[in-house]
Amino acid sequence: MIQLDQYEKQWILLIKGKLQDKYPFKGRWIDTLKPLFIEIYGWNPDEDNNYHDYLRGIFNKLLDIQLKIKDEWIDPNMQLKEVFFSSFYKGITNNEELPIERAIVSLCGLIQCTSVINNGEKRFEL
Repeated sequence: MIQLDQYEKQWILLIKGKLQDKYPFKGRWIDTLKPLFIEIYGWNPDEDNNYHDYLRGIFNKLLDIQLKIKDEWIDPNMQLKEVFFSSFYKGITNNEELPIERAIVSLCGLIQCTSVINNGEKRFEL
């Protein structure tokens, strides 16, 4: 079974829509993730010109989580290609302004679709 720390579990639950009462979707993943980021790390990305540090931190955390929980039956290189492709090109469903914002949206989609149970067995505990 994949071992996750309490914060990784919170990120996954938020992205899978299981924490809507506490962290409602705000129209953009970048904005939806901010309250949990502030809670965990104790600083507000909207203050003191920290937005790009926030993006870098969120991207790294979500990439780590995705690589850790990725489904084994999916080619991991295909998922990484999807993240890179989405960061380079705006699309109909992912039209964020900055490339790193588009990559974060892509990672959220991949995490959202990751299987918690496979062949009747739990892959990780939430």
